[in-house]
Amino acid sequence: MSKKKKKIICAAVLLALLVSAAAYTVFLQPLLTKEKWVYKDKTVERGALTEGVTESGTLEYGITSQVYNLDLSVEDSDEDDEEEETTQKYLKVEEVYVAAGQRIEEGDPLLKFTDASVSAVRRLLSAALTDAEVAYSEAQSEYNLSILSAELTYKAETTGAAYAGSIYTYTAQSVEDAIAGLRAELSEAYAQTEDLQEAYEEAAEDLDDLEEACETAKSDWEEQDGYYQKKIDAQELYLQAKATYESAKNKVEQAQRAIEENQDKITSLEEQIASAEAKQKIERLEAKQAYEESRLDSEVAEVNYRAEQLSLAETLQDAEEELADAREKLEAFEAFVGEEGIVYAAGSGMVTLVGYAAGDSLTAAGTVISFAQAQDMTITVEVTQEDIVDLGVGDTVKIQFTAYEDTDYEGIITAMDTMTTSGDSTVSYPVTIRVLGDTDALYDGMTADVTFVTAEREDTLFVTRSAIVEQNGKTYVYTDGENGEKVLTEVQTGLRNGLSVEIVSGLSEGQTYYIASRVSEEVQQ
Repeated sequence: MSKKKKKIICAAVLLALLVSAAAYTVFLQPLLTKEKWVYKDKTVERGALTEGVTESGTLEYGITSQVYNLDLSVEDSDEDDEEEETTQKYLKVEEVYVAAGQRIEEGDPLLKFTDASVSAVRRLLSAALTDAEVAYSEAQSEYNLSILSAELTYKAETTGAAYAGSIYTYTAQSVEDAIAGLRAELSEAYAQTEDLQEAYEEAAEDLDDLEEACETAKSDWEEQDGYYQKKIDAQELYLQAKATYESAKNKVEQAQRAIEENQDKITSLEEQIASAEAKQKIERLEAKQAYEESRLDSEVAEVNYRAEQLSLAETLQDAEEELADAREKLEAFEAFVGEEGIVYAAGSGMVTLVGYAAGDSLTAAGTVISFAQAQDMTITVEVTQEDIVDLGVGDTVKIQFTAYEDTDYEGIITAMDTMTTSGDSTVSYPVTIRVLGDTDALYDGMTADVTFVTAEREDTLFVTRSAIVEQNGKTYVYTDGENGEKVLTEVQTGLRNGLSVEIVSGLSEGQTYYIASRVSEEVQQ
């Protein structure tokens, strides 16, 4: 048989198979199956019924993470010793106690580190703390000694400046006092000059008178030629007048010498004053220069003292910060691993992520575990502009999860976004709802209907929305008929909230009703 003939035969067989399959699907299979009604029983409930806007959304977990972020960056004193082993600077996981999807309670153990790794890191951090304490003590001692030395130097220079100032003041005052004394003497000498000059002039006037009297007595004496006794008497008068004259002459000469001596004294005092004033200027300049130099040294000493204080304070602060850092690292480590090397859950919820497995080493920051807390479960839905105006943050809502049709949940509006998510024909806004109550049965991504209550009816009858049957403009619910069959019972309805429907009439509290659904099954041959 040729290859061409084989291909034709294969094609024909394949075509026949396809035709047979099509014939089975179109004609035979419907004859072998039939439809069947399935009824799910429920009871009419009484209670509060709310009406409102219903929107759909999905549940989102609010994730809480416990992280490993210990800072183990400390200097290892043994790193330079080639004979010593390198100190371990990481934790190693020995056992993990939880898995994703598991519910945990606050305080539950999450994982355990090996005792060896915990001890190694504890020794590392403890040694770093000890080194920091020693360094801080040394820095504090150096600070105290250096500050004391700088303070003593500053005080010495300050004292020197004060002494130089007092010397300057004393020198200036002593010279002023000396000059004042000389000026007083000079004033007294000037006063004596006037007195001496007056005495001299009086003595000179007396001398002139006595000289004239002496000349007269001499003439009288010389003119007495006859009578001896008169001549003798005239001679005595002359001699007396001459003696008086000589005495007055001496007095004039003494007054002249006194005037000359007083003038010499005045000249000497003026010279002394001039010399003292010149000396005063020099001594004042020298004393002032010494004072200024000492004062400058004092100011420099003060600047150096303040700079030394600042520098040493910074050094001490650095040592203090290093000590605090070392203490903080050790405290953070102890808080993280505890006494047993076990990390415990910081809250309750469902585990969504386990970051480490047994045998892993924590060498960098990372998430130990993530879990969804019940109080952080939210649903975000889109609400139209017509409906959002009636809502507000804090309003309560009704929630019906698709997976739990028989369980009603409550929620509260926690946020209303003001930024629109407009579509082609609608304007909507995201509204976030936090789920209240027991959320242990809820999983991330579950779909839910959220009803924003706009009306509420107390103490009324209601059935599940899916039980309502609309036919020919009337409303029905399946109930029990005669012989156990299910029949449609007409009812009058009221409020509808998307989840439940109010029954005004037609049913009674506790009565059984049914949700009908149609299924297919194969006919037994």
